[in-house]
Amino acid sequence: MKLPDEISVRILQTLDMPDLNKFTQSRYTRKLSAIRRQMKRLAADFAANTHSETDYLDAYTVYNFPMNMMKTATVIEGIMTRYRDFASGKTRLSVLDIGCGDGAGLFGVYYALKDSIRIREFNMTGMDSSKKMLARARSMAGWLRKHDPRIGVHLLRHKFHEDLRFVSKKRYDIILAVNSLAEVIQETTIPDRFVISLLDHLISDGFLLIIEPALKRFSRRLMRLRDRLLLRREVQVLLPCLHDSPCALLQVGRRREWCHQSVSWSPPDFLKVINQGLNREIDLLKFSHLVIGKKTACRVKPNGYLVISQLLKEKGKTRCFLCTPRGRVELVRLNRLKSKYNFRFEELRKGNIVALENIDAKRTDCWQMTAQTTLKIVE
Repeated sequence: MKLPDEISVRILQTLDMPDLNKFTQSRYTRKLSAIRRQMKRLAADFAANTHSETDYLDAYTVYNFPMNMMKTATVIEGIMTRYRDFASGKTRLSVLDIGCGDGAGLFGVYYALKDSIRIREFNMTGMDSSKKMLARARSMAGWLRKHDPRIGVHLLRHKFHEDLRFVSKKRYDIILAVNSLAEVIQETTIPDRFVISLLDHLISDGFLLIIEPALKRFSRRLMRLRDRLLLRREVQVLLPCLHDSPCALLQVGRRREWCHQSVSWSPPDFLKVINQGLNREIDLLKFSHLVIGKKTACRVKPNGYLVISQLLKEKGKTRCFLCTPRGRVELVRLNRLKSKYNFRFEELRKGNIVALENIDAKRTDCWQMTAQTTLKIVE
C-alpha cells in the first residue's frame, strides 16, 4: 500500500519543494528544519490536549494528511471487502466529512473507490471550523477535479452546537469523522446522541466511519461507545468487530488494553526525508476505528475470529490473541505441531480473520492448536 504518486506531487507543490528527495534535500535545509520543528510542536501540543494544527499547517499537511488519507482508504477498502454489495449498484456516491480539516478523509474515500466502474459522481461535503484548513482542502479538491471531473467537493465552515447535535436536510452514503471527535469532544465519553444524530443522516445502507488516534484514552472511549450502541436495536456495528457480544478487551480487567490497528504501508520518499532526525515509526498506520450502520440493512458478518495482536514468537511455540464472542482468547501452536493443516498460522497479521477447526479448547481463554487443527485465513 502506498500513497498515490500524484498526491505526493501535489503535497510537495503545496510546500514549495516540488523535487524533494534524498538527493535534493540539501536545497531545502532551512525549510526541512522548520517543518521538523513544527512536527515536534504539533506532537507536544497534541499530548497536552492542545490543538494547534492551523499554527503549523505545513507540518500537518506533509505528515498528517498522507497518514489520515491512507488510514481512511484502508478502512473503506475493508468495508468493500467485507460488505461487497455496498457499492455494487451505486452510480453516485454522497460523502460527508465532519471536521474534514484539509480533506484527507474525503480524498481517502475517493482513492479507495475511484476505480469502481459504476460510480459516475463523487459528491463530497466537508465541514470544518478552520478557514486555513478549508483553504488547503479546497486547493487539493480543485487540483484533483482537473484529473477527474467526477469529483464535486462542497466545503462549509461549520461549528457544532454545544449539545453536539448535527442538523442537516441531506442524507449520505458515507459519513466520516476522521480524528475529529478527538478535537470536538474532550470528555471521556462520546455522547450517544451525537452519533445517533449522524446515523439519522445516513441512507438505509450507509456507513458511519469513525477513526481516532491509536491512543488508550481515545480507543477505549470508542470501545465503550461500541458496547453502548449495541444495546440500541437500530444500530449495527460492522467493523472491526465480528460479533455483537461485549468488547473482549474491555473485559480483560486491570490490564486496560485497547483495540487499535497497525497496518503496514510504504511511506512516500519525502516523508522518509522529513523523518530524518525525528525517528518516528512511519512504516505503520496506527489508528482505532468503528464502522456503524443501520440495522435495517441486515448485513451478514463473515464467520471467523478477528486477530487482535501480532504473532508472539517464543521458545518452542508461537501465539497470538483472538477476539471471540466469549472474550479474548490466546491461540497457541507448539512448533513441533506445525502441519500441512495449520502452517498458515505463521502468516497471521493483526486484523486478519481466521477460521479454525479441530481446536483443543483447553481453557475458555486459551486454545491449543494440534497437528490436526485446520486454520484458514478468511480475510
